Amino acid sequence: MRVLDTAVITQLGTDLGDRAFVDRFVGTYLRMLPGRVERVLTALEVEDHDALMDAVLSLRTSATTVGAVALADLAQDVEQHVRVADTVGARRAVRRLSSTARQTSRALADIAS
Repeated sequence: MRVLDTAVITQLGTDLGDRAFVDRFVGTYLRMLPGRVERVLTALEVEDHDALMDAVLSLRTSATTVGAVALADLAQDVEQHVRVADTVGARRAVRRLSSTARQTSRALADIAS
């Protein structure tokens, strides 16, 4: 599966007409990503399903906005497990979260100016 859909970033720049803003947006996303991942991991660890749902929705939405397709898909997988209270399935999906976030960060850093 591809990590990043660069067309999303390109379209965002076209829609906004401001590539500098898009670069700042991507930079902010990259700075916030470790905290978003940590929120998911912590909520799962303490089995706080409400906090986990909030964290995973935040992760999925922000990933979708920057075209981080692998991370968005993984967050959606976790979300589906949380919705049916499948903690085992959520834990299984979350095992890939940190590595997918690192791949996403590298891919976004490569295209950021």
